[in-house]
Amino acid sequence: MVAIVNVILAAVAVVAFALTAIAVLAWRRSRDTHLLFLAAAFVVFFGKGLLLTIALFVGWADLGELIVLSGAFDLVILALFYGFTLRR
Repeated sequence: MVAIVNVILAAVAVVAFALTAIAVLAWRRSRDTHLLFLAAAFVVFFGKGLLLTIALFVGWADLGELIVLSGAFDLVILALFYGFTLRR
């Protein structure tokens, strides 16, 4: 089971990093500030994946703390997606 979690968390981190790079390249072409919100959301998503991967390898014992931390990352990501899609 731990091997599957390792693969999924690694895939999340790699995809988030790739999407960050794509968003930054799109921003460089268009200079639309909304794309910076999108890039920032993907950076936070990458950070969340990286943190969860590290927690898995270190053997983080307190699952409650990990869930709260993951939820905090999710709130920031959702706020940044809101800034990208709905703010004009």
